[in-house]
This record gives sequence, C-alpha cells and structure tokens, in this order.
Amino acid sequence: MRSLFKLLVPLTLLLLVSLSLLLLEERKAFDVRTLVQIDPIPSIEKLIIEDKYVDAYEQLTYFMQYPYVNNNPKSHSLLKIIENKRESYAYRTAKFLEGLIKGGSDESIGKASAIASDFLIIGDIRDLSIEGIHYIKDEKVNNVMVALSSLGLIATASTVYTLGATGPIKTSISVLKYGKKVNKLPSWLNNKLIKEVKVSKKLKSINNIQNLLDPIYKLYEKVGLNQTLNLLKITKSSKELKNILKFSSRFGKKSHILLKTTNNQALHYSKALPHTSSKNFLYASSYGENGLKGLKKMGEVKFLKRLGLYSNFTKTSYKGNLNSLWNYLLKVIPNSVLFSIVFVGLFYFIWKFFSVARELF
Repeated sequence: MRSLFKLLVPLTLLLLVSLSLLLLEERKAFDVRTLVQIDPIPSIEKLIIEDKYVDAYEQLTYFMQYPYVNNNPKSHSLLKIIENKRESYAYRTAKFLEGLIKGGSDESIGKASAIASDFLIIGDIRDLSIEGIHYIKDEKVNNVMVALSSLGLIATASTVYTLGATGPIKTSISVLKYGKKVNKLPSWLNNKLIKEVKVSKKLKSINNIQNLLDPIYKLYEKVGLNQTLNLLKITKSSKELKNILKFSSRFGKKSHILLKTTNNQALHYSKALPHTSSKNFLYASSYGENGLKGLKKMGEVKFLKRLGLYSNFTKTSYKGNLNSLWNYLLKVIPNSVLFSIVFVGLFYFIWKFFSVARELF
C-alpha cells in the first residue's frame, strides 16, 4: 500500500505539471479570458438621445442576431422605440422635406428625395445657387460642392444624350454631394474630385472620372447610401476604396458596423482569413477586435471549440465533457497557480533525482 502511494504522488504531480504546461502554452497563443462580448445597449441609448435613429437601428439589429443581446428584454424595448419613431408620419414627412430642401438626410426617404432632386437638375441648380450666394456675400465657398454640382449638370446632359447609360455616374455624384454635406468625404477624395472635375469641364465629358465613380456606385448598390458614406469616410486612397468594395461584397450591409466594432481591424483580418465563414467571422466580431485576433491565432475550429460552439467536436458526450472541462480550466485557473504547480513539480522531481543519485553512488 505504501509503495502504491509512493508511485501515486509522482504520477499525480506529473499529470498536474503536464496539464499546467498545456494550459500555459495555449494561453501563450491566445488567452480566451480576454474575450468579452460587446454590450451595444449604452451606445444605442446614446444614439436615440441624439436622434440618430438610423444608426441606432443598424447597430441594434447587427447585435440582435446573437442570443446574449436578443434575450435581453431591453433590446426589444429599444427596437420598438426606434421602429415606432421611424414609421411615424410626422418623422417621415420631415425627413422627406429635409432631403428635398437641404439635399441631405440620414433617413432613406430623405436620401431618396435628395438624390431624386439631383436627377431632376433641381439639386444641382439649388446647390450651385447656395454656393453662389456664399460667393456674393464674400463667405467661404465649398469648392467640392461646386465641382460636384457642375459635374452633375454635365452628367445630366450625358444621361439624356446616352438614354440613361450614364445613370450610375449621376447616382455616384449625388451620393458624393450628400456625403460632402454631412462631412463624410475623405480629404483624398475631395482633392481628387476637384482635380478631375476641372478636366471634365474642359472636355465637357465625364469619361475621365468614370474609374473613380464606378466603385462608389457599386458600393452604393451593395450597402445603401448611409453605409456607403460611413465606409468612404475611413478610406485614405482609391486603392483602399477598392479594398472596401471587396470587403462589402463579403459582408454586405453589416460591413460598417463590423468595422466600427473592431476599430476598423476587420478589414485586415478579412484578408488574413479569406476562407473563414462569414457567419463565424461576424460572431467573432461580437467580442470586438480581440475576437478576430483569437480567431486568427487559434483557427476557426479551435476558436469555436473554446467558446463551446463547435458541434462537430461534441459527437459523443465523453468528448463534449472533456472539451467543456478544458474550456472551464482555461477560463478559471490563474496563471500564478499554474506556474506554482510547475515550480513545485520541478522542485519535487529534482529533489527525487538527487535522492536516488545519492543512494546509487
């Protein structure tokens, strides 16, 4: 019995040391304890107070696809408030007139009236008149708006002449005009537009600017006006615009919120993880940038296992229980405890080695 106990002690200690080393090794690659899912409620409440109902709706619906938000009664309460406001007659009428008169709005109906006014030349003449008044009063003139409105008139003539073939370009111009009004055009694009419009006016053609406007139209087609402008704002060059277009092809109307919740790092990780399913990529983003970092370091299968979501791994209750136990140990046991076990084990085996060596020699 005593000899059995003597054997049991080193075996148990060896097992604990091995387990501790494995846990420390996995944490070295990525520590799952850093993963905390984003709570969108405070941000959405702030957006509602600021009357930004479109942004609030997009952000809330993005997160409501996950149980931890969908099961929260407050989420449904906020969604009802947002939907009731956006569907009210007074709100929709105000937004329609806002788009028609001011040439811009954050709501679809206001954006539609703003863009429609541009297609009927009304918008271009209106905006040129506004800038003309600024010039007469010796006030600051918005050169980008003048350039876009002038380009809009050229594009309108081309649209009529080509029986609508240049319609997408006209749409792109309207999108950019609205973007300028809400201060969402990046500086590189402002400078590029002024330069290219000068060439267009000289040639009385929009052919030279088509390569710049085509990606904007495609982006608008994929994600709508609001998200197009939000995505445009973070670009720093025409190359980045093309990367954003490719990114939006993968994630659609979720692209902007995906970038926002990950500090724009989702663009980098989407390139690094081209074969990861979009569904799992989006789920990882609910943990913010750290979620995507963990997804890249551990791989799709291992990442989902650590979160207890990989059903293929749990084909038997035995394997499922082991995986759950492993996940629990990774999340609960502090590194200090693991290092202590390794230190004690190392000390014990060194002591036993010298004890045996003394007996032999």
